[in-house]
Amino acid sequence: MSSTYELPFRLAAVDLDGTLLGPDKKISSMNAAAVRRLQDSGVKVIIASGRRHQNSLRFHQELGLKGPIIACQGGLTRNGETGEILDARFLPEQVADQLVGEGDALGLDVIYYHLEHLYVGASRSRWLNLYKARVGEKPDLLPDLHLLDGQRALKVVWYAEPSKLAMLRTEMATRYQGQADVLSTEMENLEFMPVGVNKATALAKIAGELEIQPQAVLAFGDGENDVAMLKWAGLGIAMSHGNGAAKAAAGLIAPDGPAESDFARGVEAAFSSR
Repeated sequence: MSSTYELPFRLAAVDLDGTLLGPDKKISSMNAAAVRRLQDSGVKVIIASGRRHQNSLRFHQELGLKGPIIACQGGLTRNGETGEILDARFLPEQVADQLVGEGDALGLDVIYYHLEHLYVGASRSRWLNLYKARVGEKPDLLPDLHLLDGQRALKVVWYAEPSKLAMLRTEMATRYQGQADVLSTEMENLEFMPVGVNKATALAKIAGELEIQPQAVLAFGDGENDVAMLKWAGLGIAMSHGNGAAKAAAGLIAPDGPAESDFARGVEAAFSSR
């Protein structure tokens, strides 16, 4: 039975893929109702995604949210209504350009998250099709990504066989230590972010500007890119089907059930825990 009292939280950051979105990449009626339930309890809900702002915006609008959207793993925070850039963190230009060249040399698909555009170099259609199926967005083809000179790169992502990337990950983390943070949001990718930039740093800045203390912040996520946010928030809630790192970082785990309503069960768990 649902609780009727208000939560002691004022802000909730919600991941998209694997959290708010079901396997069909849509927001189920149960999850939409859970967002409204949080709002009715006085909680401001914002999206915190690895996707681009332009890709996250449609879900922000679908839910009738207002204010900032955290995109690109925390690399970009932008107002959902005005498009105003509230914060943008870029890879060093030399590092971004080096990642483009090294990915090409290794025969990997390279996706370049530019501030205003999404670019892919000479692509192997298998990985590009997988990317498009997951996020519903087609990158612009730019055969020579070096033309960008590493400029305005919020992140650079490599796509390839999981076994190949697994072998490369430790090496890349060592090689780019102090220059880029390395993580994986899917088995088929390696993502390179500016050092120390993640969803938690973006969320902390938003909370600070709203004069909300960390203990009054909720965070919902399922993946490696949610770990820092789940740890930082007053209460981090991991999805039941999330990875081990996310579950270990969370204060609560949503009860088992269908993936498309995992977030709704996580919200119920938050109310039931109070």
